[in-house]
Amino acid sequence: MRLFITTAVAALAVAGAAAAQTAGSPPASAAPASGQYIAVSGGLIGKTDYDYGFANGWSVDADVKSGAQGAIAWGSSIGANWRGEIALGYRSQKVDSALTSNVGVFAASGGKVKALSVDLNGYYDFPVSGPVKPYLGAGVGVAQVKIDDGLLDDKGDALTLQAMAGASVAVSPRISLFAEGRYQYTGSIKVKTTSPAGERHEKLNMTAPGAVVGARFAF
Repeated sequence: MRLFITTAVAALAVAGAAAAQTAGSPPASAAPASGQYIAVSGGLIGKTDYDYGFANGWSVDADVKSGAQGAIAWGSSIGANWRGEIALGYRSQKVDSALTSNVGVFAASGGKVKALSVDLNGYYDFPVSGPVKPYLGAGVGVAQVKIDDGLLDDKGDALTLQAMAGASVAVSPRISLFAEGRYQYTGSIKVKTTSPAGERHEKLNMTAPGAVVGARFAF
């Protein structure tokens, strides 16, 4: 959460300062206000955790480390200040897991959590003068999450939700750079655990802050 707030506040502060400096002067060259674009981005996804159980009563607590994420999106303007996009995203994070019972820690292991997502995102670009534009956004989608934490090796589909805040700056009539903070939710991820006592179906949730930088190419 701290990563999301820091990035969002910094982006909005930069945008506000730039807008104040350009007030009363002719606007600088900016990317087209209408039309379509391709966006590419990359950055970090923050720490999170999840837990699940086995049919024999053992349970697992997993700590997911900060990792990398990236996305490519196609978008289009919708009216004066609104735009929508469809994005293909990927993220990968290391995870440490501990298997416990009522007598203590039974085993510990590690691995990775990977997710491939398709999201529909909507944005509102604030109508300020100058090349720097602050914006807010929200998105919904679906992800396939692969969990291989040393104790569980399975994958499942899940709903994704995210909120975004950032700012973009036009560097040419067709190219804008942006920095963005995100708060990302993924769940419920359906997986199956297996033990000598049988199988058990579990649902996992993961929520984490994130931050990305990227570029939009208008056409």
